[in-house]
Amino acid sequence: MKRIGIDARFYNEAGPGRYVKSIIQHLEKLDKDNKYFIFLRDAGMSDYSPQNPNFTKVGAHYKWYSFEEQFLFLFKLIRWRLDLFYVPHFNIPVLYPGKIVTAIPDIIMHLYSTEKGTTLPKPYFKFKKLMYKLVVLWAVLRSKKVIVPSHETMDDFIRIYPYINRTKYILAGEGVDPELLQKNKLDPNQVMSKYGINKPFLLYISSFYEHKNVPKLIESYEVLKNDYGYKGQLVLIGKNDKFAENIKALIEEKNLSTNIIMPGMQNYVTDEETVALRKAAQAYVFPSLKEGFSLTPMEAQAFGLPAIVSDIPCHREIYRDSVLYFDPKNPKNIAHQINHLIANDDLKIELINKGHDLIKKYDWNHSAEITLGTFNKV
Repeated sequence: MKRIGIDARFYNEAGPGRYVKSIIQHLEKLDKDNKYFIFLRDAGMSDYSPQNPNFTKVGAHYKWYSFEEQFLFLFKLIRWRLDLFYVPHFNIPVLYPGKIVTAIPDIIMHLYSTEKGTTLPKPYFKFKKLMYKLVVLWAVLRSKKVIVPSHETMDDFIRIYPYINRTKYILAGEGVDPELLQKNKLDPNQVMSKYGINKPFLLYISSFYEHKNVPKLIESYEVLKNDYGYKGQLVLIGKNDKFAENIKALIEEKNLSTNIIMPGMQNYVTDEETVALRKAAQAYVFPSLKEGFSLTPMEAQAFGLPAIVSDIPCHREIYRDSVLYFDPKNPKNIAHQINHLIANDDLKIELINKGHDLIKKYDWNHSAEITLGTFNKV
């Protein structure tokens, strides 16, 4: 019986938190042999209840990307005498001496600075980004294996680190969180009323980082409204941060505040509420310029919502012909494709059916099997 530690400090947070929660839940079902120690911050200690007696919660309330992560968390890990430490992100304690497996969803920050949305002084931001690149490089060098969710992400690693053998990378796709599918009890009309949303509306759910390309989506909405006579709203759901404030300012500048709704600026939008809005929307629109796996269009498909997405390599790899594509840098093309989709009922039905078929191909149990196989090999 091996002692495996999992850095689950992101547990139930957006992004990596969903990933680590799903992997842990499915590893619990698969592995009855090894002993697991799940390192959690305070919120995760409350949320996570092990279902396998070989899984033990360990308090580790150390903030990610911090000095305490690099020293206090490091000392705790050493005391637990692990045979293997699994980090479903890149932020490893750089001095940790034991065997490590990482799962890194993307290296988008290598390509997009996010400087426009930071509240940090520019010199400190540049220093922080340099540290990020060094930590990612060290994580890749130190890891016995690096699990990635798509060939596109693997190609990015190979392009940026050509001196690292490609056999280090293991491909394991993601999937829709099964718990999300069960959060469908809210009345969509009540959620719409709460946030001032009217039918029909287009839906976007993600962050507002630079690579998400939301300003181009707003420009395309103007074209859709002015050239195609679209009467519906555009609903943008994401957390309230500096990036969101910039998007809100752009909407106000264009006098579109009654047309483009940002519920996250009013309240935290729960998973239950996003599910209700997916069930009520006309289409899911995702204009991102770069993704590692791109899960939110698949979550839309899981609720029968047709998706129209940017024509980028990751989307072509994952979604194939189950979505409609547009040029993410061309607002007129985005508007044209959106109008084509919402005006064509046969196309909507076709994409809904193909979406249901697609989500069956991406399963967390399969991802957990690959992850466990990687642990055993290492």
